[in-house]
Amino acid sequence: MHISDGVLSLEITVVVSVISLFAMLKAIKELKNEDISITGVASAMFFIASFIHIPFGITQIHLILLGVIGILVSWGAFVAIFAALLLQALLLGYGGIVSIGVNLFIMAMPAVIVHYIYHTPFIQNLNDKIKFFVVGFLGTFFATLFLTAILYFSKEEYNYAAVSIFLLNIITMIIEGIVSMFLLLFIKKVYPKILKV
Repeated sequence: MHISDGVLSLEITVVVSVISLFAMLKAIKELKNEDISITGVASAMFFIASFIHIPFGITQIHLILLGVIGILVSWGAFVAIFAALLLQALLLGYGGIVSIGVNLFIMAMPAVIVHYIYHTPFIQNLNDKIKFFVVGFLGTFFATLFLTAILYFSKEEYNYAAVSIFLLNIITMIIEGIVSMFLLLFIKKVYPKILKV
């Protein structure tokens, strides 16, 4: 889901990057000393998950675990994902430096949204398996939705690609839901207080 430099219009890049900057400043301001270690773990988790590529037709899908990161660190997702995106851009050529603000928004804002959804009474009353599946599914759903919208409104020639990307990522949403469910069930078993419910 990384957008490379030069793909988007300048206007979209600037506007979305400014939104990411303000969100990043909020995340840094709210980051507590005791949350630094879990934020680092979330960053490493995002970085490593991106390496797991699954061939699917003409493309590949990969894990991003945004829902899990969201319920673990909330707004700290901006700090965690920024560090991972920066390393990916510099070391591996994923995305780019100019587009890092856009990629940060696409990846981190869904994590924050899932954090708030996860803490609603409706979600908390669900069975753990369903609740944790929804967390993983929604993280990828919102990331794909933001990516699709940004491409769609950036340049007219991306309209078809934007819709295709959304449809192709439906399978990713389901896989993310399943992986997140097993991961969070394990976390709840061995270290339940980290889920902050």
